[in-house]
Amino acid sequence: MASEKKNTKAKKNNVKTVAASKKVTAKNKAPKKEEKTVIKEEKKPKIKKENKIVKWFNKLTLEQIIVTGFIVISVLLIILIAVSTKNTKTKNGKDIVVSVDGKTITADDLYDELKKQSGETVAINLIDEYILNKEYKTTDEMKKSAESTIENYKNTYGDSYSQFLQYNGIENDAELKEILIKNSKLTNVTENYIKENLSEKEMKDYYEENIYGDISAKHILISTELDEDATDEEKEAKEKEAKEKAEEIIKKLKNGEDFSELAKEYSDDEASKKNGGDLGYFNSGDMVQEFEDAAYKLEVNEYTTTPVKTEYGYHIIMKTGQKDKPSYKKSKDTIQEKLIEKKKDEDSTISVKAMIALRKKYNIKIKDKTVKSDYNSYIKEATTTTTTTTASN
Repeated sequence: MASEKKNTKAKKNNVKTVAASKKVTAKNKAPKKEEKTVIKEEKKPKIKKENKIVKWFNKLTLEQIIVTGFIVISVLLIILIAVSTKNTKTKNGKDIVVSVDGKTITADDLYDELKKQSGETVAINLIDEYILNKEYKTTDEMKKSAESTIENYKNTYGDSYSQFLQYNGIENDAELKEILIKNSKLTNVTENYIKENLSEKEMKDYYEENIYGDISAKHILISTELDEDATDEEKEAKEKEAKEKAEEIIKKLKNGEDFSELAKEYSDDEASKKNGGDLGYFNSGDMVQEFEDAAYKLEVNEYTTTPVKTEYGYHIIMKTGQKDKPSYKKSKDTIQEKLIEKKKDEDSTISVKAMIALRKKYNIKIKDKTVKSDYNSYIKEATTTTTTTTASN
């Protein structure tokens, strides 16, 4: 796995999406923290449209796939080179692929070198394509999701879209669509793997520590937003001004002035100010973390006595309602979703581990010693990689 040439095999399938979108509640919610959606890089081949060859391929056993995989690659390369080079044979009958200054490179030489450089990668790709297509049918939902993602890419990159495809080694939209569909299947494998390995204790611990009843709140936002070309001095001045203004509003609240009326007069949140800053009910994950932390600590009808800083500015928050915590039984689906996302964020190798686990179901036996050794090294590296825990947002 250390070979640079092996690593390049995955480039065509590495598609990263950064779809930055600030999560804002439909009507009354405070702005949600900017989130990034990432299609993680996968060391996988592109998935081609099913045709007669693919149908034939899907009928092969895994053992046949492994044994014949290298032969297929070698034959294709030989045919390609033969277009411009006359194919002759050595005295002992071996096909000559290339002749350089009297030195001959035979088909066997090419096969052996391919096996050394990328045999394990080719084998894994062939196996995984077979398994994914067996486990998951391509659905209309997958197709629509891929098409929507492609449109998002086009909107994001504009005139640079062609360069984006070229950089990722992708020829056209059809090829990109197949890659995205395959990534959808891999996502299903990963999420099912995580779900199957969640313990009851882990889920109950998460319930006790992270599940809350819905709360409602009002807020007054004093924005710190400036143009992108603002100087550091301008940004610092705006921060100071916004904080001082928020502190003045808190003084007015302490003097008995009405929260809703102050929100209508001073808040920079256009979505909620007309309603007196009312945000309605929300739960964990709906607001930016700093806002949630402050709101949940308040008693009903209590407000923050110091401004709460978020990326949007300074907030004064009043908690207006508190619902009971939902039961563990009703929360299980939510807990699973939260833990799946948490583990995907914490472990960059989780998809690799999920596929390793799925391959065991198919009783794979690798006959070639070189490929088997490389595959075992790959397994060891993937399963011993230290996970990276991301900071809570």
